Amino acid sequence: LPIIIVPPKPVDVREVIRRGGFEMVHAHHAFTPTSLLSISAAEKLRIPSILTNHTIFLAGDARYIWVPASYVLYPYRRYINKACLITAVSRAAAKFIEHFAEDKKIVVVPNGVDIELFESVEKKVQPNLSEKPTILYVGRLSYRKGLQVLVRAMPFILKEIPNAHLIIAGKGYMDGFIKVLIKSLNLEGNVTMLGFIPDEKLPELYASSSLFVMPSLYCESFGVTLLEAMASGRPVVASNVGGIPEVVKDGVTGLLFKRGDAEDLADKIIKVLSDRSLAQSLASNAKEIVKERYSWPVIADKMEDLYEKTLKQSHSK
Repeated sequence: LPIIIVPPKPVDVREVIRRGGFEMVHAHHAFTPTSLLSISAAEKLRIPSILTNHTIFLAGDARYIWVPASYVLYPYRRYINKACLITAVSRAAAKFIEHFAEDKKIVVVPNGVDIELFESVEKKVQPNLSEKPTILYVGRLSYRKGLQVLVRAMPFILKEIPNAHLIIAGKGYMDGFIKVLIKSLNLEGNVTMLGFIPDEKLPELYASSSLFVMPSLYCESFGVTLLEAMASGRPVVASNVGGIPEVVKDGVTGLLFKRGDAEDLADKIIKVLSDRSLAQSLASNAKEIVKERYSWPVIADKMEDLYEKTLKQSHSK
């Protein structure tokens, strides 16, 4: 479980909240000490609180593991249940936090995306389909994110689409391993590693790509980069894990592949890159869904409604 080496003192957290004169405390990341201390402080100050869970862990849907574990990890269960309401960014994240909290307290409120930001750049920058098709990965270079699966899929892709090119944006502890893997597969001419890309540069990167891939292996509660790619009008291919299938409806707003299966991933990428009509249909459908369900005004309205209900319930006690 993620921890902070030296969390703040409970008395300091309580004093900050007290001085702020807040009507509501909303803490994010349900398994970090600072968030849980904030929820506890709010309870002592008789201020209503909401806790948001962004996390799922390995075998997160295995009740026979996590329900007993939640009692072994009793401090987490105790502090999590001090919140008046718990929100989760996906049904997968909600299902996991159910191991630690009362079901009736949990509501799904997904992450949001700035539609106008990505849409405005998309109109200015379009991929040149006559040139090499570009496959984009944006994310940390860590094992669970599955980039190694995408790199291993490239030789299969290149057999069908010889000029395909993979762009990797991100950094992480697997940087060296990915470079070695690229070299061992003789992919130096077909893969570019950009390293860390600032947020303000991402819209143009999405807009200039042909396809976005999220190859996560496990513990993927949602996937904000999926929303960003979909808002940019790009077709997406993603693994069928965690909360991803809640965002990507297979064959409608994107294509899903079997996690860890490089050949299946390659087949799905080839399918999209080889069929312009399919790519356009997936991208168009995805963009409409993002506008309807994940734009920040939609998410803000949901949260505002929950704030009002939580305050009203608190005042009625």
